[in-house]
Amino acid sequence: MNIKERFKRWSKLRFAIIYPLAVFAILFSNSDDKSIMKSICFIIAGLLLRLWANGYAIKMEKLTTSGPYSFIRHPLYLGTMLLAIGFVIMLKIYYIGALFIILMTIVYYRTIKKEETMLEVKFKGEYLRYKKKIPAVFPTIFAYREGEKWPFSFKRLLKNHEYKLFLWVIILMIAFHLKDEIMVEHETMDVKILMLLIVAFILGIFDLAGEFIKRKKKQFI
Repeated sequence: MNIKERFKRWSKLRFAIIYPLAVFAILFSNSDDKSIMKSICFIIAGLLLRLWANGYAIKMEKLTTSGPYSFIRHPLYLGTMLLAIGFVIMLKIYYIGALFIILMTIVYYRTIKKEETMLEVKFKGEYLRYKKKIPAVFPTIFAYREGEKWPFSFKRLLKNHEYKLFLWVIILMIAFHLKDEIMVEHETMDVKILMLLIVAFILGIFDLAGEFIKRKKKQFI
């Protein structure tokens, strides 16, 4: 992704909402052991749903009705909302977080409408049949049986770069936990804190290494 593409991505409305909240969370919010435990189910569920969906998603090339898409039309957005709820609970920013969730819901509603219009144009009756039977964000218990099916693919998962979200969610959880331990509870450096710092550093290096390898491959294409 070049600089122009990054600015285009950052200018999207949902990112214009996410980034100010992230700054607020870093500066003014704290987690604790109880809030982390309360949030972990939402965060894990959101991550797993997004990982599951990205192992099946073939964006705009084929109509994806496999995996979680056989139960819900937009599993990626639902996964993101679960992650957002998890972080709101973890950081105990309930009032600001509630406003954030409302704004994200409005943004995603608009985004879904726009995407579904494009899908209707591209896939026509095939998508309309799928849309009629499968809900947008609240999963059904009856799987969609029609349409082309394909298996989960780790290659597709890596191509969709979902591992990056997984890495940075873990890094953020470690960072907020260490912020509580060091800045709020004034814990001294011990083996536990040192190990968490090392894990976060390794995950960050892993992500940077992936970006470096990807850029090198593009240079040889």
